[in-house]
Amino acid sequence: MKKLLLPLATTLTLAAATQAQAAESCPTTLRFADTGIEGSEELQRAYQGFVDEVESRLGVTVEFFPVGNRTTAINALRFEQVDIVLAGPSEYVLMAERVPGTKAVTAIVRPEYYSVFIAPTDSGIESLEDLKGKHVAMKDHGSTTGHIMPSYMLDQAGLDIDRDLRISLLDGARMQALAAGEVDAVGTGVRDFAPFVAQHGEENYRIIARGQDMPGDPMVAGPHISAECIGEMQEAFMNDPDGLLQAILAPGERDKYLGAEMVLVDDSEYDMVRESYALLGLSD
Repeated sequence: MKKLLLPLATTLTLAAATQAQAAESCPTTLRFADTGIEGSEELQRAYQGFVDEVESRLGVTVEFFPVGNRTTAINALRFEQVDIVLAGPSEYVLMAERVPGTKAVTAIVRPEYYSVFIAPTDSGIESLEDLKGKHVAMKDHGSTTGHIMPSYMLDQAGLDIDRDLRISLLDGARMQALAAGEVDAVGTGVRDFAPFVAQHGEENYRIIARGQDMPGDPMVAGPHISAECIGEMQEAFMNDPDGLLQAILAPGERDKYLGAEMVLVDDSEYDMVRESYALLGLSD
């Protein structure tokens, strides 16, 4: 019996030592935020399972710190009020620019995350070049797939977005404007297409242009988090990335990550977002 107990005790001791080592590299408490969630209760409801998983893997305490928007998140990172922020690609670009030293830990790459232009089938609009002189609807100012990347696509097609066409930011009314004939086309995220044509007829509308796949939503660590801690987090996250993703998906609050993949970040993949920000004058 003693021979069986000794290895078990040794295993538990080693596990505790490993957990303590991880905690030494990071603050004993990590504050976590998601730029898309404003309230503490909603943040906890969406990410409690994820937080529990991170605490188990790193041996630290994780607290929720609601931010609600990119501006608040940037200031919270700058003043060391938050440690890790789950952000979108465009938000990450702004964070890295405005808070030097921020680093991406890992990123969640979403499926079907790219921009498209949709036009009526009988409009004669076959390509982005055909949008010259037309009226185009987009989402809201600063939306990654509903404003920033569609504008970038137009620029790459050789169109002057200020002179060659009229762009209206209509947010939730953009698809209705297309259906009503108030605009000639819509630039938006691809996920808007299927429900729209299901309602208005697949034969009546089509995608005339497809943008590049967007890079992942990164977990951004503030500049006050050490490289050693970031390394610990990367190792812990990538040891079982699917387990972390399932913890995020379990509450049913973040269905946008269904079918997603967690990866290490290649910062160069965000260059197209940086270029589009410069085009729109959104960078500092």
